[in-house]
Amino acid sequence: MPRTSIAFLALALFAVPARADQALDLGPRLFDGSAGAVASLPKFNFTPSRPPAQAEPKRSKQSGSDLFYFSPEEAAEGMKLFGSKPPAPAAGDFTFDDDVPADIQTQMRSDLAFVGGVSGDGATPLHQEIFGELSGAVYSAFFKSRVTAVGMSNCGSSNAVACVKPFFDPSKMWLTQNYIRFSHPQIARMMVVYHEARHTETSNSNWYHASCPSPFRDAEGNEIRSIWTGSSLAGEPACDSTPRGSYGSSTIMLKNIQLKCTSCTAKVRMDAGLYADDQFGRIIGEDARRQMIEDFKK
Repeated sequence: MPRTSIAFLALALFAVPARADQALDLGPRLFDGSAGAVASLPKFNFTPSRPPAQAEPKRSKQSGSDLFYFSPEEAAEGMKLFGSKPPAPAAGDFTFDDDVPADIQTQMRSDLAFVGGVSGDGATPLHQEIFGELSGAVYSAFFKSRVTAVGMSNCGSSNAVACVKPFFDPSKMWLTQNYIRFSHPQIARMMVVYHEARHTETSNSNWYHASCPSPFRDAEGNEIRSIWTGSSLAGEPACDSTPRGSYGSSTIMLKNIQLKCTSCTAKVRMDAGLYADDQFGRIIGEDARRQMIEDFKK
């Protein structure tokens, strides 16, 4: 056979597969350089996951009783993002967001002015540890050193009154319309405000709550419910196991006002005692309860 014919035949043999691939639609192909059939892969969509550094902190069940709950992981995220000491406002006072209604701003400033004017004869040891002496100036300094701004939010539930979200801004407090919707005395609103102010303390993991027992009953066997909304607390993350948390500290504040406030009216002291006793019911650690009972005797 002539050399030209052999060369032409070889070119034709190599050219056939190329023309066949062009003529047939075989879909996506996998080629590894070996002989044999070409493998086909099915089409699929791929969405890459976020790197671990961008993952959101673990979310826990939100309390549907009265006050917003955040998880220990969310408190740790706040510490990582903002550090252990939120900056104080430059002017020495907190600010309201533009969306906070005028009536809520007026009510909150009136409530803070009220508590800023109280005075008392001494204070219990736990009160001195957490706040200092029973003094309006001390209470005002406590609040202003922790809360830099106040905004509006639903705080995760239609029953919520107020909240702090340490993973967004640990020195900001959010209020809901429930702050002024219910007919509670002024001292009760201050109980909520100082409860939330305690939650701004990132150096203390924002004092996240413990879950209430289920069922949750008092010594007489009655179900314990939120004094603010009437919602059930059983199984809700709405209790504390320490006297120094948000429920414990607000209880200690109110109990001292009941027992030691010299500038308060009898009605204010009575209201303080009523709400302090209610909040004490949310202290579920036996040692914490014993510490507080002994503290109130001093």
